[in-house]
Amino acid sequence: MAKKKKVAKKKPVKKGKKARRLKSKARGKAAVYLGLGSNVGDREEYIEQAVFLLEKNPKLDVLKRSSNFETEAEGERNQPPFINAVVMVKTKLPPYELLDLCQEIEATLGREREIEWGPRTIDIDILLYEGEIISDDKLQLPHPLMHERLFVLRPLREIAPHLIHPVLEKTIDSLYDEKKVELGEKYDDDLPGFKEIKGGSSDDYEKW
Repeated sequence: MAKKKKVAKKKPVKKGKKARRLKSKARGKAAVYLGLGSNVGDREEYIEQAVFLLEKNPKLDVLKRSSNFETEAEGERNQPPFINAVVMVKTKLPPYELLDLCQEIEATLGREREIEWGPRTIDIDILLYEGEIISDDKLQLPHPLMHERLFVLRPLREIAPHLIHPVLEKTIDSLYDEKKVELGEKYDDDLPGFKEIKGGSSDDYEKW
């Protein structure tokens, strides 16, 4: 009688390691929206320099940029008005590393943090990082005040009106309209205090 061949047992697959690799590979580059603001010196030039440094970084792809808008300062009112804009980037940097990069660019452009809500050469805030929700002492995502700020919603709406806020589950378009209704004519698009710089529509500005 013939002997049965021994069948080698397959080694069990370590699912944990495999799953992590697949998740990392599938993640690819995250779509991120950054808010830019400046109210010191040549405000538009600081915005341009911030965009340039973001674009120059090999770990970021700058894909879209809003128009520049001028708004009155909030918080500490006794300071010049701001120029605000929003850019969309794609990156493989995790949220905390991206935050460090943004703060490095702020420091490069002379940002000082002596006065909370005070004047600044440049401010770079992470508004949204894909659908990430983070809340700790170092970082909060989405930005906890973005839905309350027309100076954020207006430029963000220009480049991503149908983007959905991951916590409020509303589009940027809806959040902007709701905030405008809440504030009434104070922030009417046609009134001073909330205007495009250099005039014209969004088509007058180069998009990345």
